Amino acid sequence: MLNLMECTPIAQFAIGLDHKIVFVNRACELLTGINAEEIIGTDDQWRLFYDHKRPVLADLIIEQDFKRFQKLYEGKSPAKSKVVPFAWEATDYFENMGGKARHIYFLAAPVFDQENVMIGSVTTLQDITEQKLRETSMRQRSHMLHQENIKLKSSIQERYRFNNIIGKSEKMQDIYDLILKAADSPANNANVIIYGESGTGKELVARAIHDMSARHDKPFIPVNCGAIPDNLLESAFFGHEKGAFTGAHEKHKGFLEQADKGTLFLDEVGELELNMQVKLLRAIEGNGFTPVGSASLKHANFRIIAATNRNLLDEVNKGNVREDFYYRIHVIPINVPPLRERKEDIPLIVYHFLKNLNPNNGNYTLSGKVMDALYNYHWPGNVRELQNVINRYMTLNTLEFREEPHKKINTENNINQNEQPTIYSSFEETINYYEKKVLLDALNKYRWNKQVTAEKLSMNRRTLFRKLKKHEII
Repeated sequence: MLNLMECTPIAQFAIGLDHKIVFVNRACELLTGINAEEIIGTDDQWRLFYDHKRPVLADLIIEQDFKRFQKLYEGKSPAKSKVVPFAWEATDYFENMGGKARHIYFLAAPVFDQENVMIGSVTTLQDITEQKLRETSMRQRSHMLHQENIKLKSSIQERYRFNNIIGKSEKMQDIYDLILKAADSPANNANVIIYGESGTGKELVARAIHDMSARHDKPFIPVNCGAIPDNLLESAFFGHEKGAFTGAHEKHKGFLEQADKGTLFLDEVGELELNMQVKLLRAIEGNGFTPVGSASLKHANFRIIAATNRNLLDEVNKGNVREDFYYRIHVIPINVPPLRERKEDIPLIVYHFLKNLNPNNGNYTLSGKVMDALYNYHWPGNVRELQNVINRYMTLNTLEFREEPHKKINTENNINQNEQPTIYSSFEETINYYEKKVLLDALNKYRWNKQVTAEKLSMNRRTLFRKLKKHEII
């Protein structure tokens, strides 16, 4: 049997009942780096499990377990007891492995003589380091994917909310996908240009890209390019030294240096003058920049996300934007739709504003008549105007729009109490009162959808509109 063990390529050693090693094959010598002559006849079998770098406590645990294993079968016939091999894994630091950890799988089984009496045990050693490394790599990959999944789910929130962006419409779903792609661009260096009307939330999109990217823990520096005086542009972007000009009482870091390793958000980038575009282009291309009043060249690693309500290509044709500057920032374009093109998002946005204005109230709904008015308005000021309208409504209980400043909508769900008939009212007045009340109740119930209201009241739309006009509801 021992000769057979010598021929196998699997590392093995045998131990007698006295716990002394009686055999070590060549494969075991190659694996452990321990010569058979050094260990055969000794009870120092634990050198094959752990070397001197392992804690003594671990040695004792293995030894105790192995002795229990031997005691289990000692003097017993395998025909009368089920033989269960004793297996365990350990991390060993064999000297012939250059001090590197190796994962070893041990499997010990009892050996019986012809009378079925246990006379010792044979233990096999298998190097499973590569398998363990693959398992570790797979676990790390699985953990990374799990974290990315959690991050995505927590950010999108059932695709109704992405970071601080609200919307479930198909157009906003497309925007969310573009944000994810832009955030995951190679090395997070691809510049992004966000197009959209004023008030559509271009900065929210920029912040979402930054927050979802690998630069999320670095600065996000927003710059309103149209709000900086021309004579201060260079100082604002590149910084200045103390005494560089009148009023420069101390050294100042510019936007580029502040955004190092992070994101520089250029809002209204179309407002930058041509001379500034040239200087900024040089810094974007990695050639560095020089603070005002300094002779030293500085470099910063930043990603540009720009935003504008203009058509930059038209501005290039007009000569207001340099062509090389345009192609440098126009890498990943994102077009944010105006609110009038995604009106199905209005209830979600309104709910968000109402909840923020009065978080403890719990009533975050508006009457059907008010919602109908919000749907029918075309929102030239987009989400920013909607927020302003909701704020004013919650304060004054009056719905007013920017382009219709004198039009006020009665937000009460019932008719004026002064119209309520008395016992002295005529039959016609009483009928008119209750007809108007039924119409208003139905309109509020069906959110001022006149087609549905007419169907529920079993009348055609023409009749409904005639009655609404009669009672001065519209």
